[in-house]
Amino acid sequence: MVVPASPSVVEPLAVLTRRYGSGAPAVVELIRRTGGCTSPIRLEGESVAVSARSGAVLARQSTRSQAPGFVLVACGNRRETRCPPCSERYRRDAYFLVAAGLAGDEEKGVSPSVASHPLVFATFTAPSFGAVHRRVVDPSGGVRPCRPGGQPEVCEHGASRRCLERHAESDPRIGQALCPDCYDYEAAALWNESLGALWRRTITYLPRELAALSGVSVAALRTGVRVAYAKVAEFQVRGSVHVHAVIRLDGPDGPATAPAGGATAQRLAGAVARTAARVAVTVAGPNGREMVIRWGSQIDTRPLNTRSPRGGDGHGAGVAGYLAKYATKDAQSGGGLDRRIRVEAVIERAEISDHARVLMRSAFRISPRWAHNLGFRGHFLTKARRYSVTFAALRAVRAEYRAKADPWLAQVRARATGDQVVVRRNFHYTGSGLSLAERAVAASIRGSAPSPARAQGGGESRLAGLLPRARPAPGLAP
Repeated sequence: MVVPASPSVVEPLAVLTRRYGSGAPAVVELIRRTGGCTSPIRLEGESVAVSARSGAVLARQSTRSQAPGFVLVACGNRRETRCPPCSERYRRDAYFLVAAGLAGDEEKGVSPSVASHPLVFATFTAPSFGAVHRRVVDPSGGVRPCRPGGQPEVCEHGASRRCLERHAESDPRIGQALCPDCYDYEAAALWNESLGALWRRTITYLPRELAALSGVSVAALRTGVRVAYAKVAEFQVRGSVHVHAVIRLDGPDGPATAPAGGATAQRLAGAVARTAARVAVTVAGPNGREMVIRWGSQIDTRPLNTRSPRGGDGHGAGVAGYLAKYATKDAQSGGGLDRRIRVEAVIERAEISDHARVLMRSAFRISPRWAHNLGFRGHFLTKARRYSVTFAALRAVRAEYRAKADPWLAQVRARATGDQVVVRRNFHYTGSGLSLAERAVAASIRGSAPSPARAQGGGESRLAGLLPRARPAPGLAP
């Protein structure tokens, strides 16, 4: 079905008509199906419907036989700075993935009993690599001086170690080093680069601390308790990564079974805090310098109750929205870039702060491939295998929904009564991106789309209230 063009796309449609002729409305429909993706992928080829029973070809559909001669596929980029529509779709998937592991979802294969399992929301921060400007807000909402200190002092480079300003939220100095010569940029880049190894060791050692608090051996603990988690990495303004995670205790057979008696959220929170304080990884820098990677001293562990009444402690919807929001961010929130750096000269030409530039140079010496991420080389959202549903499963449900809405496939299935139809696709890449007129159409589609339900993407303020479970829009999320 081709939808009528809105008034805002009439002029671009005229341009598309000169280029594609009668296929212009089909181009608008293809762009609409991508959700207004900013850089869709252009494919050409054919779909072949085959009988699962006999292997006979039932029907063919080629892009050559239909205007405009190609199909568009959304780029799927999760970065909000690169493609807002695809990023929003990823955020919604991330929300459902995390929420299913917090409160359960039978439709997604996660038992609702996980809502009663011990659960902790933890924040792991990076250590200090030098003093930076900061915005300090007291409990009443007042802004305090940045770094009042004691007596006025200067460092060995002659820079003051005090800052009495009360920085506004938009102050570009927030996160910048008071003294760049004192700030250990190489250590900061190594921290970002080694975060994945530190997290793996944390999860490895967590059962040991939990066993010690429970008064049993690790082997005995594993017979009745398993650890599952979902975590998201977030860049602080100083350019260092910290981690938000939900950590859950299950029984020996996964989410469907309850952990053995004695496993409580309070004990899990204590074990997480003890593990974070003790775990460490030793790495070598580019000049052979050894550095011990540890978590920072500011570790927050908060037991959660996803079945709490409205206004209670943390809950599934708020925590899931909080993690999903950061899953679509990238290093730009810490001063980095959203594209890989091929040559070091790009760092000097980039419109970034001096603090981020020096940090990026250090990261480039350690690993050029991840310099744009200030050294961080991991995924922004990861989870344990048994935590909940996977992204692949969510996307498969969405693909099945769209297949049912495909009129060509519906006709083929109607003719093949009593036989299962298998669709084989053979497409090849022919380009990506949009022309100026197509961009205008995509922008109009994005502008006319309904605002996403922010109940799925709430931040810190939503952690204390219980939100009703949000239902996905058809075709956007399973």
